[in-house]
Amino acid sequence: MKKLKSAALKIAIYAAACGLLGGGGWWGYRLYKGTSDIEAEIDKVSVSRGDIELKFQDIGDIAPKNLVEVMAKVGGRVEEVLVKEGDAVLRGQKLVVVQPGQSDADKFLPVDVSAPIDGTVMRCAGSGYNQEDSIVSIGQRVTGTADYGNATCLMQVADLSRMTVKLNVSEMEVLKLKRGMAVEVSVDALPELQLSGRIGMIAPKAEKDERSGVKSFRVEADIDQKSPRVRPGMTARIETVMEARKNVLKLPVAGLFEERGRKFAYLERPKARPVRTDLRVGLRNETEVEILGGLSEGATVYTDRPLNLDETAPAAGAEAKASGSGS
Repeated sequence: MKKLKSAALKIAIYAAACGLLGGGGWWGYRLYKGTSDIEAEIDKVSVSRGDIELKFQDIGDIAPKNLVEVMAKVGGRVEEVLVKEGDAVLRGQKLVVVQPGQSDADKFLPVDVSAPIDGTVMRCAGSGYNQEDSIVSIGQRVTGTADYGNATCLMQVADLSRMTVKLNVSEMEVLKLKRGMAVEVSVDALPELQLSGRIGMIAPKAEKDERSGVKSFRVEADIDQKSPRVRPGMTARIETVMEARKNVLKLPVAGLFEERGRKFAYLERPKARPVRTDLRVGLRNETEVEILGGLSEGATVYTDRPLNLDETAPAAGAEAKASGSGS
């Protein structure tokens, strides 16, 4: 019986310890480790001096600036296809011959379909989700622009000497862009090639994706240079510097906190408990924020709220500046 009581006592002690360290959660861990050890585990970041930039970056697909769908004026049966994908054609060159009529019994004069611009023959974009891009084939029945309903795209002719990057920009990011704004263009398949361009078009109205429900604006960034290596469908990235500040105090955003419009940081002090200090901030990007007041160069702040925070000390910028110097 004594052995059973001793075993039960050991189990009870073990369960209490587990409750303190596990079920007791953070406070048990705190008593076990000690406050100073926990503070040491919180990451810290420091204020430094340097340059900070606010950039716009997005990704899109390269496409011809001038791309025309070729269609017949009247519907009927395709009798001849005189070109193939990739052929260079001149404006006015005959591409397709269509025999008008609803059936082969109709006896109308054949109609020639000519190239609308100088360019390269390309496939028509598939209209359905599972429909592949294609060029019209002999024997295919097509609808013309004069017929009731949508006209059939026979092929596309594209001017590949002028290219653009087509993007879908979110409704928050599009506010940063202006027509004519200079951008840098990089192509994933050609990392050594650096191109320049300008924002050529910003759609006036947002479009909503039927599947995700996300709204975006169509944007085109026209590429300045001509390069035969840049081809339609390639993935391209555009980047532009919206605003830049030189030789300023800056802090990683991990050290910045905001509550009810108030911006502050948890300042580490060499010979005292940490204190919360109010900040005045300026330019901010995804990784850094400009510090206009409240911290000095070299000041170190916590990336999480410290447990032994001195909440009685005034959050004064002057005090933060003095302690941030490390003296």
